[in-house]
Amino acid sequence: MTDDDDDWAPPPVPDGDGDPVAAVDEALTEAEAALRGFAWLPDADEVDAATTILFHLDPARRTPETPLRRVLHQALGETYPQLTTWRPRPQYLYAAVKTLHQLASDQVAGENSAALLVGWDRLTAVLRTVTAAAGGTDRAAPDPPGPGAGA
Repeated sequence: MTDDDDDWAPPPVPDGDGDPVAAVDEALTEAEAALRGFAWLPDADEVDAATTILFHLDPARRTPETPLRRVLHQALGETYPQLTTWRPRPQYLYAAVKTLHQLASDQVAGENSAALLVGWDRLTAVLRTVTAAAGGTDRAAPDPPGPGAGA
C-alpha cells in the first residue's frame, strides 16, 4: 500500500452542488427509488446498521431537545464499518445518513429547519423499509389474541 492509495476514503455522497438540503433530497430520492425498483437489496450489514440507527433516531424524535446532529454522529460512529463495507453498487444507506448528518451540522440550516425534519422522516421511512424488507426487527408485533381465542 502506498500513500497514493485511496482505499481509506469514505464512499462519495451527493453534494447537492453545495446545498445540503438538495444533497439530502438527492441521497434519499436515490435510496427510495433503489428500494422500490429492487436495485438495492440491503445486505445483512445494512440491515444491522439500519436497526442500530433506528434505535438512536426513535427516542430522539420523542425528545425534541436532543440535537439530531449528535444523534446521527453517534449512529454513524457505531455503524460506519457496516455502512462503508465495499459493495459493487452505490452506498445508498451511508449516503442518506451522511448527507442528513451534514445538513444537521450546517450552521445556516439550523437544527430544527423544516428540511431537516422532512429529511429525518424520510430517512426513518427508508430505515424501516430496509429492516422490514429483510425481515429485520422493525416489524410490528402481532396483535394479542382476543378473549377466549385460546379455547
